[in-house]
Amino acid sequence: MLLFCSVAAGLLACGCSEPLPQKGHLVPDREGGPEIALADPQPPATPAGEPDFKADKPASPIDPDAQAFLADPVAWLKGCLARQADVRDYTCVFSRKEKPKGHNHLHASTMDVEYRDKPFAVRMRMVKGGSRLAREVLYAEGENKNQMVILPVGVLAWGGLAYRNPLDPEVMDGHRNPITKFGLKQTLERTISDWETLRKDAPLQVRWLGLQATPELDGKHCLVVIREGAADPDDPAIRSETIWIDPKTRQLVGNRLTDDKGGVIAEYWYNKLVNNPELPANRFKIATLK
Repeated sequence: MLLFCSVAAGLLACGCSEPLPQKGHLVPDREGGPEIALADPQPPATPAGEPDFKADKPASPIDPDAQAFLADPVAWLKGCLARQADVRDYTCVFSRKEKPKGHNHLHASTMDVEYRDKPFAVRMRMVKGGSRLAREVLYAEGENKNQMVILPVGVLAWGGLAYRNPLDPEVMDGHRNPITKFGLKQTLERTISDWETLRKDAPLQVRWLGLQATPELDGKHCLVVIREGAADPDDPAIRSETIWIDPKTRQLVGNRLTDDKGGVIAEYWYNKLVNNPELPANRFKIATLK
């Protein structure tokens, strides 16, 4: 489930934990249809100092989105993905907290991101956390021998730009996914693929939390859904995934992966998202890294 790269030892890092609300209960549909799972109206209190996520309105069986998601979670997510067909490029403030496989602590970082869908390209400028050795990183598919281009800081800048294979172990140290797999659509596609795999063995255990204000996104109201129970196909340590969906654009703007005790394994936030901005034609060329 998500992201990307590092420079000369790492260009990102992370940490956070939050318990999930208890499982919802089942009530019959008013029309005599199948039972529908509703989120508990009073989720348990969160520890002191952590935000208390409460839905602005409780999930209801008459909510069309709730009904559609609970009836077929995968189809609902695919519908969200289809709504993004016209998104060519975007900019955002990307925050990441993750515990890579084999690591015992979370890494965190925040960066300004410019993204191009076709041909795939990503440009990231470090804002907070991560490596002190890199100021900016660029990856443009099919260019620079498909290498990740790094703009160093400090004394390393005297050596000029650095080039690294995105899958190099040194680059991947501290990260769950390479920069080549970055993106809102890519994250949602991986989620859909994982959920499809899981439901082949048993019905998905999902909950609909409804519309919530999200502190990590400056209070933005998002539709929140949860998949829990079965272990993730790619990482057995992951037992639950929470997804935040923009109710207007249907883009995935946040997701959190937790273990069987509610501890965070990874979470990703796409804040201040601007779709299809007017980016300069040469924005993903190395000549602009300076």
